[in-house]
Amino acid sequence: MQNKRGQGLSTSAIILIVLGVIVLAILAVGFIFGWEKIAFWIDSDNNVDMIAQACHQACIMNLKYDFCVRERQLEAKDLPDEAGKEITFKKASCNFFATDDNYKKYGIEPCESITC
Repeated sequence: MQNKRGQGLSTSAIILIVLGVIVLAILAVGFIFGWEKIAFWIDSDNNVDMIAQACHQACIMNLKYDFCVRERQLEAKDLPDEAGKEITFKKASCNFFATDDNYKKYGIEPCESITC
């Protein structure tokens, strides 16, 4: 038997290890800083569900300022403007979105426990 000092790694094993480290780094950065900053091409064309959930949480937690005053930017392709034109975003409070008839279809519910 010949004198072997150690067994080397194959080239494919080294490549797989490097790829695994890169994938783990991307996953870690994505979970820490948010996927919007990393995968900006996966951007959605609306944030209706996120705004509806935030307004619902403000209502449940009885956060009057967050529900009545804090402006949120609702983004969708078919938002109505005051002049009847379609716009892509509207900045207003949860109370506005919940009580204006033009925005009822987005599912932002009025809050019975908060009086604005």
